[in-house]
Amino acid sequence: MKNFYVASGFLTVKDSQVWAVFDWKQNKTQAIDNKNLLTILEIFIHEKSLEVAYQKFQKVSFLPISQNVLQKCKQVYKESNNFIVLIADRLLKVVQQGFVNILNPDKQYDLDVISQESFQVMRCLFSQESFAGNEQEISSFETFKQSVEYLATLGLLSPAVSTLEWGDLRRSSPLCPLFGFTRGTPIDRYYLGKFIKEIRHQVVGTVMELGGILQNRELYQFSDVTEYQTLDVAPRPGVTQIGDVHDLGAITPESLDAIVVFNVLEHCHNPWVVIQNIYNWLKVGGQCFCLVPSAQRLHDMPGDYWRPLPDGMKQLFRDFSQQKLSVYGNPLTVVASFMGISAEELLPHELDNFHPDYPVVTCIVAKK
Repeated sequence: MKNFYVASGFLTVKDSQVWAVFDWKQNKTQAIDNKNLLTILEIFIHEKSLEVAYQKFQKVSFLPISQNVLQKCKQVYKESNNFIVLIADRLLKVVQQGFVNILNPDKQYDLDVISQESFQVMRCLFSQESFAGNEQEISSFETFKQSVEYLATLGLLSPAVSTLEWGDLRRSSPLCPLFGFTRGTPIDRYYLGKFIKEIRHQVVGTVMELGGILQNRELYQFSDVTEYQTLDVAPRPGVTQIGDVHDLGAITPESLDAIVVFNVLEHCHNPWVVIQNIYNWLKVGGQCFCLVPSAQRLHDMPGDYWRPLPDGMKQLFRDFSQQKLSVYGNPLTVVASFMGISAEELLPHELDNFHPDYPVVTCIVAKK
């Protein structure tokens, strides 16, 4: 349990409920079901110490909202529409019309001064919303600490500035220079396994794996395949055909039911050409199963050109009739991937938690 915290994040209202927002598109949100959590957050905008914050909470949590705060919030309500609340170190802002004005000071109200005087601004701003939790439950230092831990787990509280404990991560070299293989399973391979589990029974008929080897059919358990071929730029065991994926003539047009392409597009100098070739090589109704790293160290074998992100993948496969993205990752696994930390060193929920702004790998199933 940390002793010093700072508030950091965004809050908004949707369907008469307060929500914490964790990405610009508001794809990742969490309902705040206890009004007292708002008071705790507001206190940590100004106070860093856990003990001092509890003392402040005891003094203000049950006081009626002052007339000064009520009048200020009433003015903000009158002039704002669809606002978000930004909380940070010594900062409380109401931003009109959401994230579109996050960098526009003319559309923002600074409420940090009046907040420091009362710690009641957040309660007032969201006084008309619904809260499912019981306000009386935070009745001791222990329950206060539990609420702080909960807010920290959500990401609304973080260690105060200059109190981070870097530990083994305070280093200028990765823990493993080989993606995590020297410690166990690399993070991206863990996510590859999840993607394969999703698509396994869709990979059927005559299949070509680009950049792979024949043994992958058994490794991936593609049991519904009738014929499995592999293409690479150079001969090696398990490669059935030599060719460049940039060359349309490398494969007969409309000859394949499925194409598997894992960790290949980042090595292609013109991936948009490759995707167009894949489209031409597939039969009508055929599918491409593609995975690319979004957060991974360079691996120039022979070259490493791109990190296609989710929007980029949709753009690359825009000519296909159907697309289904599968994106995996969160802030923790992004760091783990770059540092060479293995999947075995993280807990299942840490690996499987998803944050749309922090992809480690981006996958797509695209149908011609």
